Amino acid sequence: MTFATDLATRALSIHIDTVPPEAIHIARRAFADTVGVALAALDAPYLATLEDVLDASLSAKQATLWGRGGRKTSVLHAALINGTAAHALDFDDCSTTMGGHPSAPIVPVVLALAEHQAATAGEAIEAYLTGVEVCTRMARGLLPHHYEKGWHPTATLGVFGATAAAARMMKFDEHQMATALCVAVSMASGLKSNFGTPVKPLHVGQAAHNAVMAALLVSRGMDANLSAFEHTYGFFNLFNGEGTYDAEAILADWQGEMEVLNPGIAIKQHPCCGSAHSAIDAALKLVAEHGLFDPDNIVAIETETHTRRLAHTNRPEPRTGLDAKFSVQFLTAKALVDGHIRLNDFDDDTFLTPVLSRLLPKVSSAAHDDANAYLGRVKLTLRDGPILQAEAETRFGRGPGNPMSDAELFGKFSDCTAQALPGERARKTFAAFMALQPHDSMNAVFGMIGGE
Repeated sequence: MTFATDLATRALSIHIDTVPPEAIHIARRAFADTVGVALAALDAPYLATLEDVLDASLSAKQATLWGRGGRKTSVLHAALINGTAAHALDFDDCSTTMGGHPSAPIVPVVLALAEHQAATAGEAIEAYLTGVEVCTRMARGLLPHHYEKGWHPTATLGVFGATAAAARMMKFDEHQMATALCVAVSMASGLKSNFGTPVKPLHVGQAAHNAVMAALLVSRGMDANLSAFEHTYGFFNLFNGEGTYDAEAILADWQGEMEVLNPGIAIKQHPCCGSAHSAIDAALKLVAEHGLFDPDNIVAIETETHTRRLAHTNRPEPRTGLDAKFSVQFLTAKALVDGHIRLNDFDDDTFLTPVLSRLLPKVSSAAHDDANAYLGRVKLTLRDGPILQAEAETRFGRGPGNPMSDAELFGKFSDCTAQALPGERARKTFAAFMALQPHDSMNAVFGMIGGE
């Protein structure tokens, strides 16, 4: 038995009839949240560029492009474009195990294939849950080294979750799924050097596209080396390196609690890089206690976040709105003086207000190496008051310990979809996702999210 075969065996053990009801509910929420954040990115210029390059209008009309006037394209192109949109605003859900975003590469694959194949909601949910378990459990054996080396796990590991999901949608057997995973080994990519640019969301679209490509190729007889993970020149040794991974940790305990339940899927509260959220939340604690701060009364702002987090959020002089999404300095300062981080805070022409221009030189950011990699601290020095300090280690909404309610999730969904699904259409679409039952058709949902 090879690693890929063992992984495929475990992935195929997930069945809609036996997973806990709360896992099904999480899947419904993930569908709604992922579509919502993708629709919020409707005007991202590089999505139109992607459509033009692909000449998507000329491809087969198999799956809906979310929010783009009811247009349809091939399953491959829909996965690529919708997957890129899902991560465009960095507002998609997270997994602490994965160090990334599990739903963004998986949901576009599942929904595109579900539409093309007229699959039931149960088949789609089963495929989604399979994909999440595969990519998060891959992370169990590869992180933190994989992340620290510079890979973007949402893409490099997400491609395997998305491939497993595609395999489930296409009703692959063990050998076919293992083969598809090994095809995907040669399609895994995504470098942290492109964080803060439009290429980062493209990583996710590419992972979704490559997952569908791998599955379609295998369905037509493509073969691969079934030892592509553990081979001397395989994924483990080349992407991580000898002695930096644990394949057994990936394969262990699949009969135990599902990753999707514990530590769970975290619904993002702030539309920016998750590595800055602990500092934002520490700042918001100070605001909750003392009110909004007068920027002219601030002498200094000091932040501390984990070394792994600061590595890509230490951006004291953000140049664009997208760059600001990854600047712990910008985000912390904004939280202190505005009391929130909103979708419209990152427009290239307006993100750097006069107030924030004056504040940014006063912000200093340092790293810590505490065991808790999600701990953030903020220290605020005022002209006419005491030094104020706060810390946050688990942002609101991160996992089952403090989840976002369905009502709060709808609030986020309606904010995200204000342009594509105004008013009552947002409520009906969200309700349709949340009401999905295993034997339901998903046709009504696809009509709603097309944005006709």
